[in-house]
Amino acid sequence: MIDRRLAEDVLYAFSVEPKHDRQTLENYLLRYPELAEELIDLSHELRLVAELGESEVPTDAPVTATAEAAERRPENLFNDFKGATFAALANSLNIPRSILVAFRDRLVVPASIPVRFLNRLSNAIGASVDAVRAYLEQPPTVAAALSFKADQKPSVPDQVTFSELVRNTPLTESQEAELRQDLSGDDRN
Repeated sequence: MIDRRLAEDVLYAFSVEPKHDRQTLENYLLRYPELAEELIDLSHELRLVAELGESEVPTDAPVTATAEAAERRPENLFNDFKGATFAALANSLNIPRSILVAFRDRLVVPASIPVRFLNRLSNAIGASVDAVRAYLEQPPTVAAALSFKADQKPSVPDQVTFSELVRNTPLTESQEAELRQDLSGDDRN
C-alpha cells in the first residue's frame, strides 16, 4: 500500500508531464502499479478535457464572487466524492470516471441529459434532482489537474451533449447497455 502523500506527489508529477501519451502513462504504471487506477483516471481526465476543446475564459471575469452570488450558487455536489469515493460513485452508476468527471466539471449541456440518468445521478449523490440540475446549470469549471499543468492561464472547455460524451468515451458492454437505457425514450438526444 502506498502512502497517500506519495500517491498525491506521483499524480501531481504525472499531471505536469509535458506529454500524457501512452508511453508516459506506461512508464508511470510500471513504476507505480499500485496507483494504476488513479493514473489511468487522471490520464482519461486530461484526455477528455483535451478532446472536448477549450474556450477562452473572459479576462474581465471577477476573481471572486460577491457574497450574494455565492449564496445563490448551489453547493458543489461532488465535494464529498474524492479519490476512492469518487471511484465508488462512478462504479455505482456503472459509468467510466471520465464521464463522472465531465459531470463534476459541468462539461455536459444540462438540457441534453436524459431524465433517467439525472435520477440515477441524484440518487447516487444523495441530492434532489433539482439540486443536481441547479449544479449542472452553473458554468463549466477548469479541471484541477489542468491548473497543475498550465503554463498559461487555464481555460474552460466547451460543453458537449450527453450523447456526444457517451459516443466519445470508451465503454464496457455493461456501461454501454446502461447508458443506452438512459438515452432510450429521451427525445432530447
